[in-house]
Amino acid sequence: MECYNCGAKLGKGDICQNCGANVKIYKKIIMASNAYYNDALEKAAVRDLSGAIESLRTSLRFYKMNIDARNLLGLVYFETGEVVEALTEWVISKNYQDIRTFVRFLAFRLCCRMASNHQGGR
Repeated sequence: MECYNCGAKLGKGDICQNCGANVKIYKKIIMASNAYYNDALEKAAVRDLSGAIESLRTSLRFYKMNIDARNLLGLVYFETGEVVEALTEWVISKNYQDIRTFVRFLAFRLCCRMASNHQGGR
């Protein structure tokens, strides 16, 4: 799990070791989203597709960037013949993946710039 503020990997504590943000509630939100996603996986496995859709929508209400939940929702929509809804979820998922990649790139560039400025200031 990554910090919502700086993107650093989170440990067991409730405070991000990198930026000091309080991540206690954030962790609970992610865990709730993942619990509904896991519930949807179980329902989809036994072909309870309407139940899976309900659980996945709830998962995404907690954390809209849960890419696994969004992709599964697209797959379940596709299975039920709702092709437009399926494509919509997959496009949203792809856009979130692109945003995350871009943010990681910016964070990397910022760290490199800060490191070069720090070394140059000696």
